[in-house]
Amino acid sequence: MKLMLVPADPSLAEWWFRARQDDETVRFNPLLASTLESLRERLSQSSSDLGDYETANSYFWALERDGQVVGHVTLQNINRLMLTAEIGYGVDAKARGQGVGTQGLRLVVENVFAMTPIRKLIAFVHEENVSSCRVLEKVGFLKEGLLRAHYLVNGVPANEAIYGLLRSDLETVFSK
Repeated sequence: MKLMLVPADPSLAEWWFRARQDDETVRFNPLLASTLESLRERLSQSSSDLGDYETANSYFWALERDGQVVGHVTLQNINRLMLTAEIGYGVDAKARGQGVGTQGLRLVVENVFAMTPIRKLIAFVHEENVSSCRVLEKVGFLKEGLLRAHYLVNGVPANEAIYGLLRSDLETVFSK
């Protein structure tokens, strides 16, 4: 499967808007209500160039396979003092279970550690989202704990597992 990282572009807003309506996405994620226009604005403000590390506030890449967008990866909450950032991702329902999330996440992780000084990536995952936990673990993230009632998902407090991947883990992770 040939997966490509596509840079953030406002033209992806319609796809992203539909993706955020997916039942599983809504079930497991604390999503702000967003309009098509607000998503266009977010995409126009997101970078995809890790060379912008000193100035970018967030990053977005679409995952494209066979000319179709099938998912995305984001990097946000960048802490330049601690050299940490939060990574997130989503995969279209029609592409789940096909390795898209694992491959896309691995591509971004490799690039982040190769092109920035970030030393640790973290991810928050709804504790019942077993598939997403598996994706992180396949890429080498370790479960570091459970944050009780951490997010409100659809108005209900939800436990979130916190996963981490250190730059120093890279040799071990990518030699597998």
